[in-house]
Amino acid sequence: MKGSVQLDNLLVVDANTLNISLNGALFELAEHCVLKKGDNFLLSLILPNPDIRLQFKTEIIHSTGKTVGVKFLPTDAKTLTHLKNLLVDRISDPERVERELALLNEIH
Repeated sequence: MKGSVQLDNLLVVDANTLNISLNGALFELAEHCVLKKGDNFLLSLILPNPDIRLQFKTEIIHSTGKTVGVKFLPTDAKTLTHLKNLLVDRISDPERVERELALLNEIH
C-alpha cells in the first residue's frame, strides 16, 4: 500500500507499507531520512478507493535504514473503522481483527 510520511519539518517522503495492524505499521521509505526512536510524524496511507486516505499520528518504535516501524497514536473512530475494514478484507482470520479492536478499545 502506497503512502507518505510528513515529518515535523514538513518534508514529505513517499513510503510503501510492508505490514499494518490496528496498532501500527512497518514501512519502507523511498529515501533515507534520519529518524529516531520516539520521533513523531504524520503517516498518510492511500487506499484502493482514492477518496479515502488514512492519516495517523505515529511514534517511531524502530528505524533501520529506510525501514521504519511505528505505533499509531490515538485517532478518530472514522479512521479506525476504515483501517478495520481494510484489515478484515485482507486477513485470513477476520475474527482476529475484531478481538484486537476490542482490546484496543479497552486500552483507550
